[in-house]
Amino acid sequence: MQFEELRYVCQEAAIDVLASRGRPLPPTVVLPGPERTRLVTLPSFPDDDEGRHAVLAQLAVDEVGPHEVPCWGFVAEAEVSGAEAVVVAFGARRNEPHITASRFGDDGTLEEFVPSEPLDPTALPFLHPLQHAVDALEARPGPAAAGDEAASRDPLGITRTHPSDLPVHPD
Repeated sequence: MQFEELRYVCQEAAIDVLASRGRPLPPTVVLPGPERTRLVTLPSFPDDDEGRHAVLAQLAVDEVGPHEVPCWGFVAEAEVSGAEAVVVAFGARRNEPHITASRFGDDGTLEEFVPSEPLDPTALPFLHPLQHAVDALEARPGPAAAGDEAASRDPLGITRTHPSDLPVHPD
């Protein structure tokens, strides 16, 4: 999976969570993996950054390291420039996190997502445990080591699950 595909998977996860859960959209962590993409909803996500950091640090210990998930996404409802929107942050090993957003349309669906941009390191500091966990994963030789040219262009080393197959797993 390329980094842009990760953005797409995370945006599709946001659309899927909105369709299945409605509003208010529960904060959700996206964990793409080789077998499937897991969505972990956080219905009791703390209001303060310190509490959020603790929750995501534990989730990283429990889910990222043991399952060797090389990338992550985070979906949440927020106010952006005075409008209600869905914010999607995502990151991968050896790639700085990015962020994108989509406003809610009049019909309650999401409008088109704005182009992603690098996430300012001081913004959303509670997401740092997810990035630290994927950065700490040991790089593994994959098919690229055997000379597979396509795999050498695939720094994340995972296969994308079709968005309609995205399961929602509550904590």
